[in-house]
Amino acid sequence: MGLEGDLINFDKVSYETFSVCHAENEKKRCPICGSLKTKRKGFSQSVLRTSRGKIFTKIQRYYCHQCHHSFTSQGYNKRRHISEEYKQKIVLDYVLTKSSLSETGFRYNVGRSSILNWMVTISKEYPMINDLPMYQSCHGYVQFDGKFPHINGKKYCLIHSSDAHSNEPVCYSLYENENTESTDKFMRLLKSKYPVSIKGVISDFGKGRCFIKPIESIFPDALHQICIVHYLRYLNLFLPRTRRSQYFLRNKFMKALIRNMLYSPDRSESEFWYLMFEHFIPFFKAEYHKRFIRSITKHYHRLTAFFDDENLRRDNNAVENRNRQLERKLKNMDGFGSVENAKSFLRIWFYYEKKRFEINTE
Repeated sequence: MGLEGDLINFDKVSYETFSVCHAENEKKRCPICGSLKTKRKGFSQSVLRTSRGKIFTKIQRYYCHQCHHSFTSQGYNKRRHISEEYKQKIVLDYVLTKSSLSETGFRYNVGRSSILNWMVTISKEYPMINDLPMYQSCHGYVQFDGKFPHINGKKYCLIHSSDAHSNEPVCYSLYENENTESTDKFMRLLKSKYPVSIKGVISDFGKGRCFIKPIESIFPDALHQICIVHYLRYLNLFLPRTRRSQYFLRNKFMKALIRNMLYSPDRSESEFWYLMFEHFIPFFKAEYHKRFIRSITKHYHRLTAFFDDENLRRDNNAVENRNRQLERKLKNMDGFGSVENAKSFLRIWFYYEKKRFEINTE
């Protein structure tokens, strides 16, 4: 009697843990009050949904004479209608395909909130790629880019990096803004994660040129190559292409000079076109011309760093391709409801990106 009185003072978690560890034929302890004054009371029948279809289950029910509650061998108020395997299948269908949350819920006849709750729980079983070792040997050249997912109506910044030669994902991180501070944090994460010293970095300028200073301070000996595909895209965006512009011929001439400068076969020819560009600076009089004059004269060595190292790529198309794959998914999602959901989704998505890379390289 004294022992049972002490057991009644145990906390509920202890009872639930202790009650389910009994063998099938032993006396069941009540998970609510801890009493052994229990008896069998029929069965609880339910339908368990699995990937193989519906399974009809029958579980032994018990009744407690002490607190007058019924429970099963799984515990109190713990009835499963969907197997863990089936939950994982639903979550992976949502994360790894182009299906939206509504489409996935309709396909499997489950609620949207249930999928998100399962995703948070299941994601904890997956390791962060930031903690995983590099699969292939690294040569010291990395590339990174940013993406802007919407979380609860606010734009966040996702920065992720890959090895420039193998395109193996290295690490990623989610920040509230893309600025110098967030880039500095990511560069330090990349430096701690990458197994060898970094010789070259390929990126775009970043929002407000926020990538330049952190790379200079954290990787002072590394070459920084600005992606020329991004730069020419930026050139086409801000230089008018219409024939109705009074500077149409000058715009066309400026584009030709910059393209020749960036796509020259060697450094000497690139410098020739750079001197030609400087010679015609007085010819470019529009305000938007001045933007590119400042950009070229200030960042010419970053736009042409690949001439100094044959192993340094001139673009970050590989990591940009991963960005496009993620974009195809995000455009169907209409953003995330919370930071926790976003982190859970990215944890699973990047894990399978790394697994896909390992499978393709075997």
